[in-house]
Amino acid sequence: MKPKLIVYCLAAIVFAFGIKGFLLHKDIQITLKDNARQQEAATMEIGMCFDWYGVIIVDSVIKVATGLITPEMMIETLQEEKANKDEYLRLYEPTITEAEKEDAQFVFRQDKKIDYLVDTLIQLAKNNNLEGISELIPPMYDLTDPTIEAINNLIDAKMYYNEAQSEILNKKLESFSEFLTLLLILSGVLCVCVTFSRACR
Repeated sequence: MKPKLIVYCLAAIVFAFGIKGFLLHKDIQITLKDNARQQEAATMEIGMCFDWYGVIIVDSVIKVATGLITPEMMIETLQEEKANKDEYLRLYEPTITEAEKEDAQFVFRQDKKIDYLVDTLIQLAKNNNLEGISELIPPMYDLTDPTIEAINNLIDAKMYYNEAQSEILNKKLESFSEFLTLLLILSGVLCVCVTFSRACR
């Protein structure tokens, strides 16, 4: 085979490897972005909803029922944090993985019931009806406790998902390292071919 033809063949192989490397690099970037997004959803979105269901509502209701805060303070807190929670859930929804679906659907169903409870609490607070607020404490726990448990499951699911994706990412990085080694070898062969060829014609 003529040296020139050999060089062309090797160059074509190196070019094909370059395209493969570009696609592999892009795949790694996508995996990294997905992992980062899932981590963000676990900590900044569904994780923050844990505070809403498990701390903010309960804390506000107990404090107003025991006179530690005024009804007006409770109303302000619940209205502000409810709006934040709605935004967190909106951002979280597109990140739901297959393993999260059942618990996520449960949380969204519970959220509608809890929203109704919160609206009722706000109305009672506006009427300064502390007795009515106190009566809602047991049903409040009936709604929030299982919701918190489901959110814990969702956070765990995202952690397991990220662990699995990290293993996949490590395998992709190993493949990319092997690819670079082969590419360097091919480049060396190409250089040797050009150097020791009598003529490229």
